[in-house]
Amino acid sequence: ISKKESYEKNKDIKNVKNVKTKKNHKEKKNKIKVILAFVIIGIVIVGVYLLCTLPYFNVESFEINGTEKYSVEEVAEKGNLKKGRNIFIQLLKGISKNINGLPYVKKASVKIILPNKLKINVVERKPYFIAFDKDHNIFYKIDEEGYILEEGNITEKKEDELLTYGFIFDDETVLGTRLKEVDISKIEIYNNVKKEFENSKINGKITKVNFENSLTTITLNDKLNVIFPNDTDIKYKMSFFKNILEKIGEDSVGVIDMTKTDPVYSIF
Repeated sequence: ISKKESYEKNKDIKNVKNVKTKKNHKEKKNKIKVILAFVIIGIVIVGVYLLCTLPYFNVESFEINGTEKYSVEEVAEKGNLKKGRNIFIQLLKGISKNINGLPYVKKASVKIILPNKLKINVVERKPYFIAFDKDHNIFYKIDEEGYILEEGNITEKKEDELLTYGFIFDDETVLGTRLKEVDISKIEIYNNVKKEFENSKINGKITKVNFENSLTTITLNDKLNVIFPNDTDIKYKMSFFKNILEKIGEDSVGVIDMTKTDPVYSIF
């Protein structure tokens, strides 16, 4: 065998050995990775088991923030929270969703304070309308998004609650549910009217709104009813109304129908 052939043969043998060495090294490395993965999984499983079973993590107290309407006991009952139960298991049961079922709760979040305390943060809805259900002779408190909060009493109406007529209620009204879409659109129209009223700097306060007959009627200072159409330029109509009001006086009692081409002030 020539020297050249001998060199080539030795070179091939070395290459084969190198390939085998690399292959063995790779297989050994993969085995270590698999073993390490099983060790980590085992540690996680043991850790989760201990977190869910050790008495050290059983709930001892609740804290609630952001609500004036509900007590800690009421929120805990709605969320099915119990003292003495594991803190992590209770959190996994959808506490926030249950608490959101309370009519006045707009949003709720639950935070764990280790080792054994749950902190509940609530964003609460505020009554905006006190609306009359004429079919059942009942008043309901409703927030600005149209959620029905509770039955109300007109004699206990607060200063910032707007007396409202013209919403449509079901035969069996469920607290915490939202008004029908047709009534949500009425709220949007009113908000537009209110915005233009405030922008116009008209003296007086809107004390009532009526959505009957496909119109929006606002009452100023419990004296003057102003009827607005629902499908025309509110900004222009409000400016027109301001000019009329300046002529008849802010304390006028009666009706102004802004749906007319030539609105006229009339006394009741």
